[in-house]
Amino acid sequence: MDILIVDDEKLILKGIKQILLQEIKEIESIVTATSAKEATRLFYDLRPSIVLSDIRMPEVSGLELIGKLKETNIPFKSIIISSYDDFEYAKEGILLGIENYLIKPISRNELVETVLVTISKIKNERTKNQLWTENEREIFKDNFLRRLLLQNLSSDDYQKWGELLLPYQSWNQVSVVYLTFSDPPTIEEKNALIRQLNFKFSAFELIKLTADEIVLIYDSSCISEDEIKQQLHSFIYFSDLFVTFGHTVHKIEEIHTSFLQAKTLQSYSLVFGFGQCISEADVNKNHIFSEEMITQDTLSKLIIEGDNQTIYEKFQHLQNELMEASLEPLAIQNITIGIGLMIHRISAEFGLADTDEISALRYLMTCITEQKTTSRIFTFLYERIQELMDKLKNNEQNYSPVIQQILKLVNSDLSIHHSLKILADKFNMNSAYLGQLFQKEIGMGFNQYCHHQRMKQANELIIHSTNKISDIAKSFGYDDVSYFYRLYKKDYGITPNKIRSNKFIYKN
Repeated sequence: MDILIVDDEKLILKGIKQILLQEIKEIESIVTATSAKEATRLFYDLRPSIVLSDIRMPEVSGLELIGKLKETNIPFKSIIISSYDDFEYAKEGILLGIENYLIKPISRNELVETVLVTISKIKNERTKNQLWTENEREIFKDNFLRRLLLQNLSSDDYQKWGELLLPYQSWNQVSVVYLTFSDPPTIEEKNALIRQLNFKFSAFELIKLTADEIVLIYDSSCISEDEIKQQLHSFIYFSDLFVTFGHTVHKIEEIHTSFLQAKTLQSYSLVFGFGQCISEADVNKNHIFSEEMITQDTLSKLIIEGDNQTIYEKFQHLQNELMEASLEPLAIQNITIGIGLMIHRISAEFGLADTDEISALRYLMTCITEQKTTSRIFTFLYERIQELMDKLKNNEQNYSPVIQQILKLVNSDLSIHHSLKILADKFNMNSAYLGQLFQKEIGMGFNQYCHHQRMKQANELIIHSTNKISDIAKSFGYDDVSYFYRLYKKDYGITPNKIRSNKFIYKN
């Protein structure tokens, strides 16, 4: 089986070619072209069985290229690739007899599956005209239903192509089931699901929304929610699925409202985890979360001590608390983003944070909000802590032995106000030289470092504890509380009482 791939972006050509050669044994050769002119020449030379072409190309579009190649007597099947999910392109492509219409960025699984199906059709084709007629309708119907779910159809589309909805007009009630795989499924997993549903039900349509998302539209007057749940629970890969049900509507034209409800419920994979089927009735929004949040001070100490086990246990405890409380997904994201910001601030304190802070924080929040389960969020956070501990360990190895010992001595008890001269005598060093060495290796003076560490940890206790501020001041060696207040206000621009009453959070 020979294939011609046409795209003006060389990296995309290389990627598609590599994937197909790795995944499909039936392919004998693949040639690539970056223009319609080059593609036409290669087409005549190779006479490929399949042409994959991007729509948007300079001078001649992919659809125009397919149209010209169709004028020849060389039989082939075509697949269109585009960055634009444009229904007009789909209509034009169907008139040209395309096999499928793929949207960039292309899913590896979807690309392989489409080419495999096309190869199978070529092998088993009996009557070319009959095959293409059936195929045209399937492609068009899938695109039409997808746009119906997304409420992306014009009145003209309904008038011209509304006949595609005729088979569903006899459905008395219509509902949506939204299925998301924990990871993009293999072709085998998708096909197994389709076979199982086809075996049991007839009044439903399956739409592949994305690489790892599938939507079922079904006649809920014939098929009950419980029957679908029963079938999905018996599905061999059910533990990789999160399934949500939309409410019932009375006609197919209203199906987007059921779809939106099912889509909204998908965020609750953070709460319930995968291997679950839920509907609106399963979402309990009244549970109280008895939050036992880990403080930045505690987390910082555990990181310095290299106590992996205690950090892991505290994360597990917090994760269980979140799950049992059945908080809304946004609340879970906010709490875990807060922990992520703690880790970032601790990195900054150690001088190990990314120099581009905005990009680092954007990456942090994006990674957390993209996770599908609470467990995955905590795994991500724990991995960030491990990376920080590794960096800290490597960084400490760059400190001279005497500076390492001083840091451990100071951080072990910040209530003691050490004198650099006494420490110098302890290590048999000149105090001026020790001060210069500390400044060079740590990046700040000894007294400045000690002050920064005390204020940072005092600030954490002021914000996160109920201890009296006077007691907090004394715990860090400040017997003169008014002096502590002046130091604190100088650093933070606000008094300790105000920061506590207003719950302001300051980066140290």
